[in-house]
Amino acid sequence: MNLHIIPDWHAHSLTLPEFNDSVHQTQLFLSQAQTVELILVDYLPKLRQILSDKEIEGAETWSVYDLLQQISLKDAKPLALSDFSWPENSQFVYMTDCINIQVSGKHFATIGLEYPTWTRFEKVDLWTDDVRTQELLIDDRGFISRVTTFDDNKTVLRRDYLTPGGNVAVQEDCTTGLVTTQQTWTTQTTFTNMAELVAAALTYHLQTVPENEYLIFAQSQRINFFIDKVAPKQPTILSYQAKRTNEQLAKNLLLQISDTTNFSVTDTGEQYGKMLTQLENAETLAIIPPYIATQQVNRSAMQPFSTIYWQAATITPTAFDAVSAVLANHPNILVLIETAQSHATFDALIEKNSQTAANAHGIVDSDSQMAYQTRFQFLTPQSEVQRTRYMANTRVLLDLNKMPDQFLQTQAISFGVPQINIIQTDYVIPNKNGQVLLDDSELIDALNFYLDDKHHLAETQETTHQMVADFNDDMVWIKWQQIFNKIKQRNV
Repeated sequence: MNLHIIPDWHAHSLTLPEFNDSVHQTQLFLSQAQTVELILVDYLPKLRQILSDKEIEGAETWSVYDLLQQISLKDAKPLALSDFSWPENSQFVYMTDCINIQVSGKHFATIGLEYPTWTRFEKVDLWTDDVRTQELLIDDRGFISRVTTFDDNKTVLRRDYLTPGGNVAVQEDCTTGLVTTQQTWTTQTTFTNMAELVAAALTYHLQTVPENEYLIFAQSQRINFFIDKVAPKQPTILSYQAKRTNEQLAKNLLLQISDTTNFSVTDTGEQYGKMLTQLENAETLAIIPPYIATQQVNRSAMQPFSTIYWQAATITPTAFDAVSAVLANHPNILVLIETAQSHATFDALIEKNSQTAANAHGIVDSDSQMAYQTRFQFLTPQSEVQRTRYMANTRVLLDLNKMPDQFLQTQAISFGVPQINIIQTDYVIPNKNGQVLLDDSELIDALNFYLDDKHHLAETQETTHQMVADFNDDMVWIKWQQIFNKIKQRNV
């Protein structure tokens, strides 16, 4: 079966798409020996890194911007300073994340290095009189791919998309939006904006895709525009991921289901309920888990400390006090708190509480105070790889968010980690592999339930061993096959 996935990766030109439905769909379909083509409508100069890091190099790729910029290169190629022409009296100042170039004592350019290795060149900023005039983005295949020009007020004036040979293939006037281009596949040389040009290029490519092969679009306002412009003849499936669609709902934007869409999938029961209000026929919507569960070994019992992993969009004082009370009675427990929230207030509370923290001999000293403080660790939002590593050593997953994190829930099932939530989901069977709290006052007892009795942990691991079968790759693939079969039957 040939499957064509159109991601919504416009925000990922210089970053990796974490927890993304299109990435995990690609991983799933490749694991089932299906032919997958990623149809890319976004400008992605670091695509090779995305494919490698997500282990989806087996997917075929077709890129709108490769067509527009006349790029046939396939392999990544790092650049060196010698690949650029610099003024004769340039001085190079090497820093951790960049290289500053000085000419006659003035700031001439800055080379941005790629996080986290700080080795590959990512972009070059050009400066005049301490004002950035241009940004040169580097394609990971070894050439300057896009030049953005600014005025003295840092306003973007123009974007030039270059061929590997350095010629301007597409010029975007950022003041008017007007796009000028010379293409071999169309005689049109001007477009009202980049989206119109991208839609025309997408239409051109879809003419080469057989009409019986499936298109899976990652739903967003931008993707809706392309579907309306292109009106695909192929069977079309919209993938609604909560983190995208919730942003649209918050802005009172209609989660449009086009007349050309044959089926829609969403990732949670809550999202399913929201989507049903827009459908006349509920049979054209299904819930498919975005992440796969696989049986993994939990190493928490091998660690000197047991870990509570707390995923917190918001840390409430009540919950923090409850966790602090639990730690006070469990000297071998520490808590990792993943949050984007400022935690200065809680840092102060930890320091205050540490003033009475005694060691094993009942003595309060600087060492006992420091030991107490180090048992609270705040983490910035983590990647998939980082979360998976933590979950392999976690005793309890605490997630009191109104929408529990599905990736962590799936990993908890994989590693046999009990979960404590305030919302019932398909990932938790109460008192089997976790607990769903009705009130904040239940949190201390729920944590103690899994920290004090290893029997409860054993029951969790037994339950999750059975639950893995409901979320493994074979089961999720069956759900997709059911959708494909429904579309086939409807089109007969």
